[in-house]
Amino acid sequence: MAVSNSIYTKHLVRAVPPRGVVPVHLLVGEEHRQLDVGRPMDFNDITLLSGAACSKRTEDFGALGPRTLAKRSISQWGRPIEAGYFFDTRYKEPNNVSHLLMDIVPLCLCVKAAVPDARFIFRPLAPRFRELLEHFGIEPVSTYRPVRGRQLSFRLSRGLSQYEITGSFDAPVYSYTGEVYGDYIEERAGPAKIFVSRRGPRSPVNAGELDAFLEDRGFRIVYLEDHPIAEQIALMQGADEVVAIHGAAIAYLALKARTRTFVELMPPHVYHDHFAIGIGHKVSNFYQLIPSFDDDVQFSGWPAIFGHKQQPFSVNLGQLGLALDS
Repeated sequence: MAVSNSIYTKHLVRAVPPRGVVPVHLLVGEEHRQLDVGRPMDFNDITLLSGAACSKRTEDFGALGPRTLAKRSISQWGRPIEAGYFFDTRYKEPNNVSHLLMDIVPLCLCVKAAVPDARFIFRPLAPRFRELLEHFGIEPVSTYRPVRGRQLSFRLSRGLSQYEITGSFDAPVYSYTGEVYGDYIEERAGPAKIFVSRRGPRSPVNAGELDAFLEDRGFRIVYLEDHPIAEQIALMQGADEVVAIHGAAIAYLALKARTRTFVELMPPHVYHDHFAIGIGHKVSNFYQLIPSFDDDVQFSGWPAIFGHKQQPFSVNLGQLGLALDS
């Protein structure tokens, strides 16, 4: 039930579900580590508020140039769109499926449940991202213009402290919203074992050997970008054992009740616990494999990490065999 005062309306207050640590098997070179991965920050409640506002996109316009200047002009001085209740997601660039499924769609679904007539404001979207949003009944309004009305926003609370959900947390927002995907979880018929491979950046340089190794174990090799969004989701929902190169497609595991075994293949010198935190509670056996790791890359900062993250790399079949045989 909405509660109002002269400044804002409180539409939703929901307890953040407790989440225990996820046991993760991390194989680095010849070393096998057992990790207990949990949320690095925790909160008590998530609250949805609205208040009168004119929202403008003011950051992340990229390098200077005529198009960038035009976007900035539209954002700063364009005629506002009158939107009634609206949720502005433009603080986060949805440049892959994971950003949508882990950080944006969960909040949109909370908004839809509490304020059914709300509008959803996005940056201009690639067709696949729009297709994914439509799968969840979210109709995006893509614009650089200011938007005016009753702006909806979320707060996470711990004790008496309140934290606005903008920018980045060290954990996926989905880990705080509860099971918002319950209506979209299905058991599908399909290949029980799949390997989600990649082309281009982060692709396996030993792809032929890797594919043969996995096919001998009953895995089907898939490139999800070759399929419409609905088929991508169905393939992930139908599989009980999933091997995947680190990437956005892993977020589809959020749309399943349970996955028996998941193996995440990471490039050398690159480590993320993002998916372990976000969807690890839905995986019975979670493995992460890194061929080699040098702390100096991490200490050198993001440019060094990104350089390794986007390079093709060789998957260690010895590591992979240990994970699948465990």
